[in-house]
Amino acid sequence: MSSTWSSHEQHQMQITRPKQDIAGSNNMDDEYMKQLEAQRLAFEAQFGTLESMGFEDKTKNAHSDDDDDNVSQSESEDEKESESASGSDTSFYGFDEIEESDLEEDLPEKKQPVRQPRVVKFQEEQNEYKPSKKEQRLIRSGKAPTVRALETAGQNAAADSDSDSDQERDNLRNDIELQRFLKESHLISAFQTDKDTIHDSELHGKARARTLETRLQSLSQINAVQHKNLESMPMNIRKGMIKKHTGRITKYEQEARDAGTVLSRVSRGEFRRIESTYKNDIERRIGRGKLKKRSGAIRDFGLKVQSVGHSTRNGLKLSAADIAKIKGASETTWLARADKN
Repeated sequence: MSSTWSSHEQHQMQITRPKQDIAGSNNMDDEYMKQLEAQRLAFEAQFGTLESMGFEDKTKNAHSDDDDDNVSQSESEDEKESESASGSDTSFYGFDEIEESDLEEDLPEKKQPVRQPRVVKFQEEQNEYKPSKKEQRLIRSGKAPTVRALETAGQNAAADSDSDSDQERDNLRNDIELQRFLKESHLISAFQTDKDTIHDSELHGKARARTLETRLQSLSQINAVQHKNLESMPMNIRKGMIKKHTGRITKYEQEARDAGTVLSRVSRGEFRRIESTYKNDIERRIGRGKLKKRSGAIRDFGLKVQSVGHSTRNGLKLSAADIAKIKGASETTWLARADKN
């Protein structure tokens, strides 16, 4: 037995080594493709497919190319094994001479991809339904609501909301009417003295004019300038009107005191508003009241200390008279000294 290996054994070793390397690389490629496929499925479950976003999914093409490569490699391995089995006894004479021009013609021409703008399409409709808090509570409690129950509950809620809004609107209207009636009740009592017009809801004549005037005044009370000037007339006539009106007020208060009725308090200096106040529109001529003089002794505000000098920001300024007052000198001596100076 010779120390050197035969040509058949050397050829067999050359064939078995690439087989082992190819098997290991195939296992690694399969594991990598499995991981890549799992990653692609996770991405599609969270964000959607790449085709829906306007991109090209290259992983699928790579997977198909790898399958084709594996198939071609397996076929080439089978051919090599058959060739090695058939040509084990024959010697290797080398590769046939192939011209480079033929190889270039056989290879396909690679076209460079043309750059185009990327278009992203958002056309998927997300029909995600988020249950309400009430439905979540029912699901947690184990009471799943039916479709009919949900519809009836929605209808009842809509009807309740409509009825509540109508009731609130009516209450607001009634409140406004009540406030207006309280403001205008003195005008109604002053002008509607007939039995036929007491229960009439519509106002006529002076009552209507005065109520409209008060409403306009209340609307323009915030921004409008109030006219404080009274109606021009001689002073004697105004004094006579004030005297007549104060007499009516005292008579009204005396009658109320005799009858035992408690009247509302009036601010100091204002006239009490009685029926003749609104009937004759007297406030436009004599005003709402007159200032009263303080009655009683003058209030003592403390000690009256005689100050000396004039206080300024630069200090206390003393005149010649102040100095003479402090020293106690007579005016003649002070004037004589002032003339000499």
